[in-house]
Amino acid sequence: MRPLVLFDIDGTILRGGTLAHRESFNEAFRLVYGREINLDGLILAGRTDTWLLFEALRHAGVADEEIERRKPVAFGVMARYVADHLTDLRDRVLPGVLEVLGELHAAGATLGLLTGNLRPIAFAKMAHAGLDRYFVAGGFGEESAVRSRLVPVALADAERVTGHRFSPADTIVIGDTALDVEAGAEHGTRTVAVATGPYAVEELATSGADLVLESLAEPGAADRILALAG
Repeated sequence: MRPLVLFDIDGTILRGGTLAHRESFNEAFRLVYGREINLDGLILAGRTDTWLLFEALRHAGVADEEIERRKPVAFGVMARYVADHLTDLRDRVLPGVLEVLGELHAAGATLGLLTGNLRPIAFAKMAHAGLDRYFVAGGFGEESAVRSRLVPVALADAERVTGHRFSPADTIVIGDTALDVEAGAEHGTRTVAVATGPYAVEELATSGADLVLESLAEPGAADRILALAG
């Protein structure tokens, strides 16, 4: 059985977020909603771009109906801003990531993304990190404000791309926050938490993850991940 392995991006594949992505929100707030605001004060880890857009604008007094109505335009502004401003991210790839991706791919796993990033932003980051060749599908931040709802989206996208139907039991979700773990667990996937984001191993150990790693550079990380698929 060849599993579907879904990776978070920021804090899991890449060291933190990117300035271009963060500033793309500022651009959308200003051009689409006429607000000079930013994401300061919001906890970003594990959240989707939809959630962040709504939370920041709600705090600025914008009604949900207006946020929703202008959301497609805002997401378009964000994607264009990132495409125009993103730079080389190869030095931001976390230790062990390239090796684990290569080993999982060689073992026949289908690799995808489960990320709060918008789809075009996610794939732009992977291209600038030199990793886009590995990922064929995913669940992305424009689909829902709630991260767990991205899991069935990712499974359906992987089926569309590969022609193979993946069950949650065939799927492994990898991320750096409890929200990543909760998203997978809610749908019955196996889960891996890596302490390369804002949370330490001790904190992630209480998340209920099937496997907790200090980083993807741990010896045998790919084999331990594949072992979860049985």
